[in-house]
Amino acid sequence: MKRDRIDSAVDGFADRLDAAAEGMGRDGDGEPRIASGETKIARGFPYFVVVALLIWLAAAIYLGEFTIPGLIELLCLSFVFCFAILGVPCSLMMSKGVFPGWVIILFAAALSLLLWVCGAIFGDFSFLVAVSDMLGAIGIELHGLTREIVCFLATYAVVLFTSIGVTSVISSYLRIYMPNVFSSMASHAKEGKRGKAERFFMVPDIIDIRSIELDPRGEHAFDLGRAVSISTYLFMLGLLVSSYLFVNPYFLEVMDWKTMLSITLMLSMFTPALILPWQIVRCVGARVTSDAPRDYYLWEGAKHRLFTTFATLGAFMMMFLLSVYLGNDVERIIVNYLSFLIPLLVTSVMYGFLYANNFENTDRRMICEGFERKRNGKE
Repeated sequence: MKRDRIDSAVDGFADRLDAAAEGMGRDGDGEPRIASGETKIARGFPYFVVVALLIWLAAAIYLGEFTIPGLIELLCLSFVFCFAILGVPCSLMMSKGVFPGWVIILFAAALSLLLWVCGAIFGDFSFLVAVSDMLGAIGIELHGLTREIVCFLATYAVVLFTSIGVTSVISSYLRIYMPNVFSSMASHAKEGKRGKAERFFMVPDIIDIRSIELDPRGEHAFDLGRAVSISTYLFMLGLLVSSYLFVNPYFLEVMDWKTMLSITLMLSMFTPALILPWQIVRCVGARVTSDAPRDYYLWEGAKHRLFTTFATLGAFMMMFLLSVYLGNDVERIIVNYLSFLIPLLVTSVMYGFLYANNFENTDRRMICEGFERKRNGKE
């Protein structure tokens, strides 16, 4: 009963969001602004990686930074910077969203402001320090109000454009390759074989696969439940990643808190690569039909393959107890951990809102259409 009431409340709120989007003037029905934009992004991405790596090597040589923590920090910084640049053209290519573009712009600004307000309250301007260090590395020294304004705009650019760049790349590969994955599973079903995809999705051996079916569902123009689900899983995965840094005895010894925070914040910008593929499998309703009484939904196997809440909690507790046993400061561990939670929450919420608004409907439609074309032999 309690779950039913929660679902009813979420549906009611989602209805109000749909009405609000209609009142603001929806941008469109998820049609890409540039035809075959995902192909352009996917083809150009390998060159993008090479450029990011060259920038990383150049920065390491220029700064004379060859320690392991320093190299990792520079690597993360290089990719965050490059994805922010990539996000600018991707923002012009991505599908029109349920809410108009100015809502995304204001939403990112509000989240960036939240980071700074929390920094003022807790005395932890981690983004200001990181951006100042980056500008100082290239010889730009700013002071006073100018420094704060420039650093805030840089934070805003990371929150908005890095999110768009990362999501656009992931979405492009999903639209191109996910129909191929489902099509290969359908072919294996006809031939009575099992391949890598079946093993990856953890399809039980006792199930004799008859066919692969897609059952896309989209009751709301803006899927609030999907946005919340993506944000929640991103936050949980971010906690798992941070556990191996903030409470890891080795990293506590060789890294200062600023380096650990910078690395973890930047890594959190890329965790959608592990979450969004499984969310879209759930979104399109991919399932295995067999002689069993119930169909097997591939999302369930993907979710178990990724991680569980207990694994996250167990990793944290194991590292925490080991760190305390080896004499590390408990207060320092907790403060470092808490200082990461708000930026992690901000990036998780941004990704969830952005994907549900601008990518989900187009991904679902293009993946389903691509699968149908392959199944009917038109490709």
